[in-house]
This record gives sequence, structure tokens and C-alpha cells, in this order.
Amino acid sequence: MYSVAHLPKAIDDIFDIEEYLYSHSPTAADRFTEMLDECVGDIAEHPYMWPIYEKDSFFRRMIIGDYVLFYSVDEKRKLLVIHRIFHHLRNIDFEMQKDVPAK
Repeated sequence: MYSVAHLPKAIDDIFDIEEYLYSHSPTAADRFTEMLDECVGDIAEHPYMWPIYEKDSFFRRMIIGDYVLFYSVDEKRKLLVIHRIFHHLRNIDFEMQKDVPAK
């Protein structure tokens, strides 16, 4: 099983999503948090089960309900790095361009 690390932007994304959902429905916010925890646990056990992001092979993407989670795998350190989480209706390509690591 891989360890999991959340980058600061991913933590901000999660906080923003939970805050938004909570303002509309505390139950929906709780469901999102539970679903996110379960999904991150799944990819920590099987990090290669989700497809590579077609715009940049550094990232993999996982669909979680209405959200898209972007992560990378550091095989040397057995570490799963959560980069960003977006609602699927956002301009994901534009947002992800900002986060592409220097090569």
C-alpha cells in the first residue's frame, strides 16, 4: 500500500468543496468526504487502476461523483500525491495547465 500526501492546493480544493456542499446540504458534504476517503484508500492500494490524464502523462485522474481528482505516483517512495480536485464542469484543462511540473 502506498502512503498518501495531499499538496496544499488539493487541501484547499477539498476545503472549498466541503464548505460549498455544507452550505447547501450538510449530508451532501458528509457523503463527499466519505466518498473521497474511500476512493483515496482505493488508489493507495491500486495506484495504477485509473487512467493517465490525456493532456499530461505526469498525472492520473480519478472520477469521484461530480469531481475529478488528479494524482501522481512516486514509485521510488511508494507515495501517492494528490494534486487537485475539481468539479467536472470547471475548465479542468486550463486549471491543470497551471499545475504541470517543470520538466
